[in-house]
Amino acid sequence: HDGTILHWQPQQACGFIPPIVNQLRNHNGAVLAMVFTHELGKGLLFTGSADRSIKIWDPWGGSEAQLHSRSDHYCVQTISGHAGSVVAVKLMRQQNHALVSCSLDHTIRTWYPSEGRGLLLYPWYVPGQTISYASGAWPTTLVAREGASAALFVGDSSGCISLYTSAKYPPFRLKRKLSHFHSLGVLQLQLIADNSLVVSLGFDQKAQVLDAISGTLSSTLTNSNQARFTCCAWDARDQFLVLGDALGFIQIYDVFQDKMLRKLRLMPTGSPLLSVDVATIQAGDFLFAGTVNCMKQWRISRDVGYTECNGHTEAITALAIIPDEDDDVLEDQSFDGSTSYRFFSASLDSTIRCWDSYDMKASFGFEERTAEVTCMVPSKLHAKILTGHDNGTVKAWGIHTGQFVKTQVETRSAVTCLASGIIRDQEFLLAGDVDGVISIWEVTMDGFTRVATIQATVSKENRRDEITSLLFNSGRYIPPHQGSAQAFFVVGYNTGQIALWHFNKKVMLSCFQAHGESISALAMHGWFLFSGSDDTWLRMWNVFNVTNPYELGTLRPPFSTSSSGSGSAIVGIDVVPMLGYVVSAFADGTILVWDYGAFESDSDGGDGGSCDFDAYGKIMYRNKHESHIQCVRYWPPRKAVICGTSDGMILLFHLPQKVLCLERNTLLHAGTAHGN
Repeated sequence: HDGTILHWQPQQACGFIPPIVNQLRNHNGAVLAMVFTHELGKGLLFTGSADRSIKIWDPWGGSEAQLHSRSDHYCVQTISGHAGSVVAVKLMRQQNHALVSCSLDHTIRTWYPSEGRGLLLYPWYVPGQTISYASGAWPTTLVAREGASAALFVGDSSGCISLYTSAKYPPFRLKRKLSHFHSLGVLQLQLIADNSLVVSLGFDQKAQVLDAISGTLSSTLTNSNQARFTCCAWDARDQFLVLGDALGFIQIYDVFQDKMLRKLRLMPTGSPLLSVDVATIQAGDFLFAGTVNCMKQWRISRDVGYTECNGHTEAITALAIIPDEDDDVLEDQSFDGSTSYRFFSASLDSTIRCWDSYDMKASFGFEERTAEVTCMVPSKLHAKILTGHDNGTVKAWGIHTGQFVKTQVETRSAVTCLASGIIRDQEFLLAGDVDGVISIWEVTMDGFTRVATIQATVSKENRRDEITSLLFNSGRYIPPHQGSAQAFFVVGYNTGQIALWHFNKKVMLSCFQAHGESISALAMHGWFLFSGSDDTWLRMWNVFNVTNPYELGTLRPPFSTSSSGSGSAIVGIDVVPMLGYVVSAFADGTILVWDYGAFESDSDGGDGGSCDFDAYGKIMYRNKHESHIQCVRYWPPRKAVICGTSDGMILLFHLPQKVLCLERNTLLHAGTAHGN
């Protein structure tokens, strides 16, 4: 509103917009309209203002022009002629870059580059035609259709849309006036040239889609939020209309099917969106949205199909996939696509359901009547699922019979996490509880055999640290000289600490402060340990030497203050077998799949450098759902990510083929690269 224009230049390789900004200052009133063209010079910016002037800027001229130190050397021409605020400016590139403007002085004006200046650095615009708006209304917005027969669509304060045409320019003549689309003033017009459509936004909370040739109404879009639409943009790649409203929502419409595809709230405070735009650069497609005091940027992920499965009525607490064999990450696995695989989900509605992979419907289920299921893992040797409960019970359910056997942790406190592993054809189950105790059983066909109980508290103070996450590892990668039996397990605590314990000796090998808040998830790929926390960070550790692990880095987008980019806590981590990608789920519904051996700048045509040297990992897949995610698992047979939500829904995110078919070296090669 103070007449300042802020200009950022995004980094093409990673799409990040740096905090360095150029300020263009020369307007004496609010900037009301902007249009940019790449085709004149290095790119020129045209702006209209409440100070009744139009200015032409060279946004990059300030870095080279050293004539004087004033900031106005970016401005290459000031166009005067309007007697009121300039509310819209448009360029007609096919008409020799003619400029069209409309103003509150009830006029529409055209401006044309002066002839004979082809060898000069910048064009010089001179007046062309002036169209007076004879009615009592004033023009508020316009769009220009180019081609053999140029046309102007002008919206005004009374809700009318006027069509001006011209076989040759100038002049434009009024051909048709459409007065029956809006009951209040027109706020914005958006031209969809390839489909000969015009979208008009009105103060009557409607968006009208018009045929640009005949002027007939194609469809009417009403805002379900009972608020006016404030801005719009056209996504030419997917042919979607993006609408922003006064409550901070965007709504994505398919105008050809007259269907709303998605609604998202971009601004949590409800700030009205003043502008939206869809832009494509080398790093990908991005959505930009602006409010009165900020501009935000989102990356657009297009291959983000997902399936919603309903069956539970309350929050889902755990997921488990029954594999055909041990899912050790160092072994090559091949999944037969013709075989039916199932996964299980546990919920606060006191049920455990089995889902068929063919039709994604719940085929059968078990009812848990005594206590809530807090965690669940599959048995790797037996056809069972193992569950922990908030009353200290651990149960083994036969997936074919539905019968269960149970045991109890000695503290009788709530079981918070489970982990299972195999040593010499024996399966063991580990359970952590809120009192910092780890219980270990051998799992047999008939039930449980208690092996040990460990008081695993690591704090020096006289307190019991809650165990929030467990992970078992057979230690196959550990060299023989470090010992013959190197199976160990990893324990995450609510204090943010991580401890590595020797499985056979039941002694602590190492302990370190990994996060500032509770550890929520653990996963391993080779000798790399990944930890997620409520502090929003996803960290990577080298545990090749289990007695002296060290941090390798933090997986996060460049220049982000959290691993999700949105400041949300991590609720689950899993690993994509063979590819070695890391799946992370966040409480706000964000799903990220990482290549932890790459960086965001590793793309074709990049400069070979990292945008942020402290940011590890390259995001291979990104998606977000409106629901709050509770748990996550990767499902290898379907090549999909399964999520359980707080509203009882199962979400199945299918990874795009381009992500799965990328050329990758073997896991051992990746491990060697990190070791170097």
